[in-house]
Amino acid sequence: MYENVRGSEFIEIHIRGLRKMIDVRGGINSLPSDKGQYLGEMALQQDIIHAVCSNKPPMMFDICDPTLRDLCMNRLENWYPQSPLRVMNDGGFTRIDVELQGSFEILRDAFQLFEMLCVEVYDEQTGVDQAEAFGAHRNMAWAKMVREEESMSEDVLSSPRSKAEGAIVLAAKIHFRAVVMRTPHHDVANVRDMKKLEGLLRGIDLGFWKIAHYVYLWILLTGGAASHRHAECRPYFVSEIMRLGLGVGLFDWTSYRQTLGNFLWLQHFLRKQTGWDRAGE
Repeated sequence: MYENVRGSEFIEIHIRGLRKMIDVRGGINSLPSDKGQYLGEMALQQDIIHAVCSNKPPMMFDICDPTLRDLCMNRLENWYPQSPLRVMNDGGFTRIDVELQGSFEILRDAFQLFEMLCVEVYDEQTGVDQAEAFGAHRNMAWAKMVREEESMSEDVLSSPRSKAEGAIVLAAKIHFRAVVMRTPHHDVANVRDMKKLEGLLRGIDLGFWKIAHYVYLWILLTGGAASHRHAECRPYFVSEIMRLGLGVGLFDWTSYRQTLGNFLWLQHFLRKQTGWDRAGE
């Protein structure tokens, strides 16, 4: 964990060693259900965090197709239970917490923009047919983010709620460049937003995010991926993802793992698009 936070070059050696130890025991699924399961989840978590914040493929975690919304009673749900952009921590989404109500549209747009990318990747004809509608939605989403950011000032960003809203806007901008412009998170275009994001997050008490820890996870993953090559910022994002994993992920592993899996798929897709997949970069 310490080497992961520091970004040490030895972390990959130790992750490979962990994988060999687990493989000798028959693989993660063969570990005992008590301490063995905990060991397996901890190892996977270190592997995934290193992959996200170093923009490299994971060594132990299989990247699968993203999980999107499900059909429910012959209609699409507004959200799916393990969405990285979910507003509430309950699966039903029967209400929107007032603390994040002002960010609902930004979060909804970010989720839908990710879905549009998946449609274009997995259903090319639908992507072509919906190109005009997708373009209009993307333009409106970007304009909305720009307006929100322009309204932010030091005076406005004085409360935890306003700082959280500002952090969501900054993360959404980095996310937009990834899913619309297909720009890797660590691209220079995101450096300013990533550094502002880190500054805002440091000023928010962690207790605030108990209302929406998966929104917080999405923000951290987005910022963490953008902090690659920035040693002054990366440790903060890595340590916060670890903290969230220990406090939430190990007790809600299915949801936590699914959220991480969707993000790793996006990074994998962007590496293929840009050819940025050579070891050691």
